[in-house]
Amino acid sequence: MDDETLCCCEYYDSFKERNHILACCCNCVDLDEAVDSLIRGKKVSDNNKTGLLNTMQDRLRVPWRGGAKQVAFDSILPVIILPSMLLLGSISLWWTVFSFTTVAIFLSLIFNFLIKTIPNTKFFFVWTVTSMVLLYFIFEFIVIPFLEILVEENILLSALIFGFIICLYTTKIRANELTSLGTEECESSVGKEVGGFYNCRICDNKIPDKDHHCVWFDCCISKHNQCCFIAALFFAIAALLYSSNLTLTSVCHPFEFYKTILLPDDCSDVYYQFELALSFVSAIYSIAIAILLTVILLQQIFLVSIGMSLKEWNKLSIISKLCLGLNTKRIHNRGFLKNWSKIICWNKYQYHPLNREV
Repeated sequence: MDDETLCCCEYYDSFKERNHILACCCNCVDLDEAVDSLIRGKKVSDNNKTGLLNTMQDRLRVPWRGGAKQVAFDSILPVIILPSMLLLGSISLWWTVFSFTTVAIFLSLIFNFLIKTIPNTKFFFVWTVTSMVLLYFIFEFIVIPFLEILVEENILLSALIFGFIICLYTTKIRANELTSLGTEECESSVGKEVGGFYNCRICDNKIPDKDHHCVWFDCCISKHNQCCFIAALFFAIAALLYSSNLTLTSVCHPFEFYKTILLPDDCSDVYYQFELALSFVSAIYSIAIAILLTVILLQQIFLVSIGMSLKEWNKLSIISKLCLGLNTKRIHNRGFLKNWSKIICWNKYQYHPLNREV
């Protein structure tokens, strides 16, 4: 196959056949079967869903010199959905409620669907990055020009965001180290039972002392990077709450809460001007994310404190969860201080094949 012979709208599909972007809806067996099942009132099979998604992935392309380039549809959805949500929410209060509710329902419906059909999807990580970029862009180029934000306040917010980025990067780097360690362990233990390693069905890797897979960070969380993960959550919450407070006190009528600390009071006039409305909606979105991240952060702090992983917590009965897991046997619990020192000082070489106790 010679790519130089392709025009900008042609490509070689998954069957190594030459195809054209304009024929993206032609000869799609999976689409025909899915539509036929819907018309007949039958359930679309999982194999049909997977085949349809693979076909969409293969045919979703953009014109490019030397042949059309493939674009992952699940990765571009957040880039379309998030700006649309913020723009629609800027129309009026009811549009804000409608857009936020619609997106929340969409995320709850698509979560399990994507995890089952495209386990290694980048949708949620792209959502995280897109949210961060959009919110920071709105703050710097729309809120700052209102001339209500001090230079020190902007520097502090930028420092919090930088702290989040550093912790996120470290979390992913350490997750990659564990992935290579899991691969090395499996290769050196062929035919033997590997202890302490858990297979992640999402990223399809073996991870030592796995806690859970975070789709929003696109990596596995274990004791090796759990401390960085918790720190990333803390910086993200602090940045989101601080930026939302600065934004709301700039676009709404503020009142003095304590000395120089201001809180928003009356925001009834924000929808009369597009810039004010967009800033207000972005602040509400920041608060919503901060609330969700706070729940995750508190959950992580609680589980580390009692010496239990999220994987173990999810397996508990309702009664055990009501008892906060204190009535169950926690084999990894070493006491409050030792539990925290374990994740703070955890080293990947503790699980290296040459150092691991047999």
